[in-house]
Amino acid sequence: MLGKRYWGESEAQAISEAESLLERFGLSDLAHEYAGDLSGGQRRLVEIMRALMARPRVLLLDEPMAGVHPRLARRIGRELVTLCREGMAILMVEHELAIMDEFCDPVVVMAEGRVLAEGTMAELRGRTEVVEAYLVG
Repeated sequence: MLGKRYWGESEAQAISEAESLLERFGLSDLAHEYAGDLSGGQRRLVEIMRALMARPRVLLLDEPMAGVHPRLARRIGRELVTLCREGMAILMVEHELAIMDEFCDPVVVMAEGRVLAEGTMAELRGRTEVVEAYLVG
């Protein structure tokens, strides 16, 4: 009933935050495109930006780089590292362990619902059970 006078300020703030995120993630040129028209990697960035609009302290991601072009996957990874440096905790499930080298520390390897190993990717490559579970094939 109160109309725009009631929610107008928060709407303007949300639009400003969204525009800042679009710029930060390099998608300003696509601001007026439908998400369905974006590439898979661009959609992943939009998903991350949508989550960031809620100002979380912890970001939970399920395979954010799966099926994404390697160049865009690296960009996503760099943005996630930057978010960590800014104080955000990120928990990421990823089956492609090669990606973990560049962006994740520590890495926790799980198999059949149990923790198999934990450490840096360099350390994990020396663990037979990790190699057999994930890196061979």
